[in-house]
Formats: sequence, C-alpha cells, structure tokens
Amino acid sequence: MTAASLVFPLAASAAPPTLSHLLPAGGQRGTKVTVTCTGEFTWPVKAWASGVEVVPASESGKLEISIPPDLPADRVWIRLFNNEGASGAVPFLIGNLKELDEREPNNSPRTAQVLESTLGLSQGVTINGVLQNADVDGFAVALEAGQTLVTAVDANARLGSPMDAILQVASPDGSVLAENHDDLQLDPRLAFTARRSGTYIVRLFAFPATPGTTIAFHGGANCVYRLTLTTGRYITHALPLSVAASEPGTVEVQGWNIPPGTRLPVVRFGDSKLDALHEFEAQSDLRISPDVRLGLAFAADFAGAARVRLNPDVIKSVSAQAGFDEAVPVPASLTGWLKTPGQADVYRIPLMKGQTMIATAESRNLGFPLDLLVQLADPTGAVVAEVDDTGALRDAVVTHRAAHDGEYRLSVRDRYRQGGARCCYLVTIRLDEPDFELSTAADTVVVAPGKPTEVTIKVVRRTPPDQAVGPITIAAVGLPPGVEAPPVISEPTGPTAAEVKLTITATGPAFSGPIRIVGKAGQPKALERSVRTPPKLGVSLDGIWLTVVASQ
Repeated sequence: MTAASLVFPLAASAAPPTLSHLLPAGGQRGTKVTVTCTGEFTWPVKAWASGVEVVPASESGKLEISIPPDLPADRVWIRLFNNEGASGAVPFLIGNLKELDEREPNNSPRTAQVLESTLGLSQGVTINGVLQNADVDGFAVALEAGQTLVTAVDANARLGSPMDAILQVASPDGSVLAENHDDLQLDPRLAFTARRSGTYIVRLFAFPATPGTTIAFHGGANCVYRLTLTTGRYITHALPLSVAASEPGTVEVQGWNIPPGTRLPVVRFGDSKLDALHEFEAQSDLRISPDVRLGLAFAADFAGAARVRLNPDVIKSVSAQAGFDEAVPVPASLTGWLKTPGQADVYRIPLMKGQTMIATAESRNLGFPLDLLVQLADPTGAVVAEVDDTGALRDAVVTHRAAHDGEYRLSVRDRYRQGGARCCYLVTIRLDEPDFELSTAADTVVVAPGKPTEVTIKVVRRTPPDQAVGPITIAAVGLPPGVEAPPVISEPTGPTAAEVKLTITATGPAFSGPIRIVGKAGQPKALERSVRTPPKLGVSLDGIWLTVVASQ
C-alpha cells in the first residue's frame, strides 16, 4: 500500500486511535489472519501495514491480515489511523508454521491443552496466547523416544510484552525435566530430547519484565506471546552474521534439528512488497554504520529465521579455534565463535599513524550470551584500550587514534570465560569517517490547514579530527499535494548544529500516509541520511506518519 493510495476524504472522528497490541500477534506466511486490536478507537478506522495487506473487518476491533507466501520479513509493523491522526506502530510477527490459539483452562498438567498428534510436530505449530493474571499455560505433547522437541517463546524481545517468561518441559505428574529462563534476551527457548516415549507437558509462566518488590507470577491482557513447538528444524541464527551487501549469497543456518552444513539464501529486507518498510538497528552507541541494512535467511520448511547484516564493508568470516590469530583488512566485518571456555581471539589490524579506528564487538545485541571484553595493543605491545561495556550495553566499542604505523592487536574474549555452541560474536572494524545521524522524538505528526506544525529534528555529527561534516540540508520527501515543508539547514556550528525545526503547512485536501525526511550533506563528501523514529524493540524506522486534517 503506497502513500498515494491513502488520499481520500475522511469522516469525522473524535480523536486519533491508539493501539497497544494485536492478538494473535503474528501469522503464517501464505494465510489470512483475523486479529483483535487492543487500544482506544471508534470503529471503523483505517489500517496500514508494510509488506502485508490489512483490512478492517466489519466487527469492531477486528483486522484481516493477508500475508504473502514469500514475504522476506520476520516482523512487520501495523498502525490504525483516522482523520484526526494515527496510532503508534505495533509489531506483527511472521512465521512458517501452522497456527493455533491457546485454550483455557490449561493451568495444570491435568487440564493442559492437548496438541493432537495429527498436527504433526515434525512440521511444527505456533500457539498464540495470553498470560492472564498469575496464569500458567500448559500444553500436552506426545513424543517418541529420541525425539528432540524445540520450544521457543516470542513475547518481550520482539513483541514488547511486559513479561519475563519461564519455559519448562515436565512429566504428566508435574516433575520438571527441562527449564529455560532467558535465551533471547528475556524470552526462553530450549530443546528437550525425550528419553522414553510418552506424553510431556510444555509449561509457560512469567514474572514482570521490570522487577518489583513482589515475588509473584505476572500476567495481564497485554502479556501476549507466541509459543513455537516443533520436532523439526528450528533456526536460531546463521553464520556468518554479516555478508556483503552487493552479493549476499548463502549462509549456514544454525539451531536445533538442522543437519550440519545446511545453507539458505539471504534475502534483503525491503525487497518485493516491503519497499515502504526500512528497519534499522537502533543501537547508536555501538557506532553501527547507517549504511548497514538487514537481510533474512528463511525457508518454508524451517521454524524460525536468521537476521543477517548486509554490510557494504569488506567481509571476512572466521570460526576461530583457541589461540586464533589472523591479520585482517580495514574495513572488515568478522564473525567469531568462542568454541572453548577461556578462548581469546586476536585480530591483527594494519593502521597508519593518525588514522582513527572504530572496532565494534557485539554479542548480546545479536541475541548471544557473551559479555565481551575487548583489548587493543599497539605495535610496541602496549595496551592502549580495554573496554568491557559501552554505556549501558554489554557489548563494546573501541575508538583509537593510531600513534604508530604498524599492526595493532585486537583481542576478543568473554569476561566470564564462556565458550560453546552459541558463543558467537560480530566484530566490525572501520576507519572513522565523517557522518551524521538524524532523529525525531515522535513517529506521527498532525497538521491542520492554516496552522503550521513544527517537527523537531535532532542532529548528531560523527566527525573525526579535521573532517567535520558541513551544512546539512534537511527536507521532507513524498509530501502530498497541498502540503509544503521548506528545507532547513543544520550548520556545523551554532544553534542549528544539534537541532533544527522543519515547519509543515497544509492548504490541500485531507491526507494520511507515510513520508520521509532526508538530510543531505556535501562536505567533506556526499552523504544522505533519513530521519529515524524513536527506538522501539531494538529498531528504528525511517518513515514518519503524516496526517493532514480536513478543513472545517
């Protein structure tokens, strides 16, 4: 759905709609899903999404979402709007498995919801549910001896549900056989291999995502989740973690029940029907280049999917053994793997005196368990930097201006000497270059005819010594007829250096749809960056929703 298709006369409404979450919170590729909206709205409203077709149903609060069978995304964003404004965008997850709804009562092993064997757990199933107050949801599954059941919860990390879930596999009498608390941030995942044939109970409950003074199970209408159960192939990640943007190729997918050496192609987010959706990782403190985009490795007969960075820099993939020591080019994007406890990987980086290097080492940000400790030594052997955590993050960024020509040694290890199957990390090494970032505090703006509206845009310049970014011209792109926003300039110094205000005026018909605001600089080199929305669930979007209110 394009912005142009959203120009129409709108009926009167009392206030903009709000939207907190959807239930179910996702759907299977190639199907149509009816979801219930939770928020404040007067029905009917309009709905918008990128990558899927969404149509408000005749029943109040219901949306019908049609998902293309080949959609190259694991999450899309949906919002409601009317003639007064728009709700915030909420996530809707995309998967490959058959979908079921949770049924109550299922709080005890005796009343656990039975998943019939005809569902075929080898193909898998995703259950959409809600943990109500102090709720425990249980599901009974039949396993053969030797089968490995993969169970995974999507709730807090990708949906924003305010819950810290616990996942258990238990015997019919309630004895816990396996348990996981936090695997993907606060969301649990585990693989359980049955020692004998029989019925097993998969049990889910939660504590608050934000700890309080009370120790009690947590729940509520907003504690929505998606529980995946499968004895088939489940993707957790792929190696390498970053590929060349120009030739993504294939990656080796990792996870459970996946034969070694299994490779899948990487498809760029934004291909095909996703042209209006650009997700960007929001960790500005990690100095991720704005040119890095996201790709996805997925296939119809796999549960899960792997996000892969599409990096314009030189790519090199390593699977390091203990004592790994290798010369690398600059720039480079390096996938590492601490396979053994206490392992330290060393990268030898050629630098010239006066060059400023940025080395970003990530693990927690990518869903892995490492707490990285990074050390940099100069050609003389002197340690010139050691970084554990950067700001509030468990990942590390080292910025260093070389005082010598020669090879610098970057050492990467885990603070607690961890090593093992999923102890992966990504190191990005590049020279510091002039750049800038643009952001706004809101992702919606409302303009009434004859009443100009200001959009405040924050400007952050990333400037190495003697290479300051020059004037930045900031302008709106994709404005409808009758809407104007004269470009503004952020100068390198003075009151506009860190903040500008773009004024939008309207004299034309009513409008609702996405626009973009873009900044361009010509000095010391040509740069173009989009204004990004406030971070949400680890990402920012580069589209802002504009509402032009109809003339009274």
